[in-house]
Amino acid sequence: MKTIEITLNRSISRYSIEIGSNILNNIGLLLKTKLGLKDTALPKIFLISHLNLNTLYGHSIVKSLKDMGFQVHVECVNIGESVKNWATAEKLLNKMIEQELSRSSIVLALGGGVVGDMAGFVSSVYQRGIRFVQIPTSLLSMVDASVGGKVAVNLGLVGKNLIGSFHQPSLVMADLNTLKSLPEAEWKAGLGEVLKYAFLKEDRGAFYNWLVENKTHILMRDNPDLIEYIVSESIRTKSQFVARDENETSGIRILLNLGHTFGHSLEAASRYRLAHGEAISIGMCLSARLALKLSKTSQAVSDQIVNLVKTFGLPHQIDKKHGFTPSDLMRHFKYDKKNEGEIVRFIVPAGSVIGHCEVVQNVSEQVLKEVFEEAIH
Repeated sequence: MKTIEITLNRSISRYSIEIGSNILNNIGLLLKTKLGLKDTALPKIFLISHLNLNTLYGHSIVKSLKDMGFQVHVECVNIGESVKNWATAEKLLNKMIEQELSRSSIVLALGGGVVGDMAGFVSSVYQRGIRFVQIPTSLLSMVDASVGGKVAVNLGLVGKNLIGSFHQPSLVMADLNTLKSLPEAEWKAGLGEVLKYAFLKEDRGAFYNWLVENKTHILMRDNPDLIEYIVSESIRTKSQFVARDENETSGIRILLNLGHTFGHSLEAASRYRLAHGEAISIGMCLSARLALKLSKTSQAVSDQIVNLVKTFGLPHQIDKKHGFTPSDLMRHFKYDKKNEGEIVRFIVPAGSVIGHCEVVQNVSEQVLKEVFEEAIH
């Protein structure tokens, strides 16, 4: 098992991310050991998941926890971004009250990004904040959503993650075995966030080249060591940004949102039918187009971004069948959390080599419309 430690300067705290196989069968012991829990005062556990995952893994997790002496309650939510809303959060909070959770109780999030965001959000507001543990089961949640402490719910069809807070997990446990049963579409969607790190790492393109060289095995998922490297390297990269800028105040952490201003607009406009990873892949390509128009980067860097996305079979253009117009997509920009007042901010590649990004703002509507129009296929 590989451990990555995150030390947060702002909140003066730290937590570990455990990456390995067969973690789910030993969650009870890991929870006690990593959180330093005593047998004489074991907290109540409130496990949030969805029915499919609970069927696959719930029994072994609950058994592991009960064998260690924990009291466990399981609550399942429906699948999909559309249920990540205040109504679902309110139902979960009422269940937490029914179960008489206290400030010492722990919420476990078993699932992908939606479950992790929901569980993290309700634990952040219940009794002004209780501990929660992330147990990500998708590639997307392992390399992105479970790390960093951003927790939220959506507001209608316009506000992606608009109601939320910063609430760091006490522990993250990523069992790589859960990725074996991940549907092909979800695996590829998760790769959208993995590819993003290739353009944020200041490693002279080493991670980019590694991804290209190992494309076939990455898509086939036939090498456990390779999968562990993808997950651990992505987490390590993100954790470095998070540690330096926990609450996104200094401007460093915002760079992790490469492609996200465009991507979130695409998600919202599609009523969340477009997968997050797919939206971010398109968003990165749109960011590359925008950077070129603003003379922020070179044609070579822009091409590298688009080509890497295409190499992994992810969308790089806006499909005409979705019926989006530039006006539809731009309407959602004003709800983006990266904005400063009414100023929309975009993270774009910068310079003549990959590994550098910067924030741009005050981009004219005409330029943005051109970017969208050129990308509609």
